[in-house]
Amino acid sequence: MTEQLNRRAEDKSVQVLATKIEGLAQDMSEMKHGIAKMADALTKLAIVEERQTQTILAEERAFKALERVEERQRQHELQCRDQDKEVRQLIADSNERLSIRVSELEKAEPMQAQTSKWVTAGVWGALALLASFIVPRILELVFQ
Repeated sequence: MTEQLNRRAEDKSVQVLATKIEGLAQDMSEMKHGIAKMADALTKLAIVEERQTQTILAEERAFKALERVEERQRQHELQCRDQDKEVRQLIADSNERLSIRVSELEKAEPMQAQTSKWVTAGVWGALALLASFIVPRILELVFQ
C-alpha cells in the first residue's frame, strides 16, 4: 500500500509538474506573442520617429529658406529706400533747374513780345509791297 501511495503521490507529482510545465509553455507562448507585439510596436515607433526626424529636418530647411527670403526682402527694402532718395533728389534738382529756366524765359518774355511785333509788322509790310506790285499788274491785265 505504501507503494501504491508512493505511486499515487508520484503520479500526482508528475501531473502537477505536467500542469506546471503546460502553464509554463502557455506563459512562454504568451510571452513570445507579447514579444512579437512589442517588436511590431517598436518598428512602428521607429517609423514614427523617422518621420518626425524628417519633419524636423524639413522644418529647418523651410525656416532657413524663409530667413533667406526675409534677408533678400530687407536688402530690397534698403535698395528701394536708397533709390527713393535718389529719385527724390533728381526730382528736386530737376525742379530747381526747371524753375531757373522758367525764370529766364519770364525775363525774356518782354523781348520776345517786341520781336514778335516786329516780325508781324515785317510780314504785313512785305505783303503790302507785294500787293502794291501785283495789284496794278492784275488790273492792267483785266482792263486791257
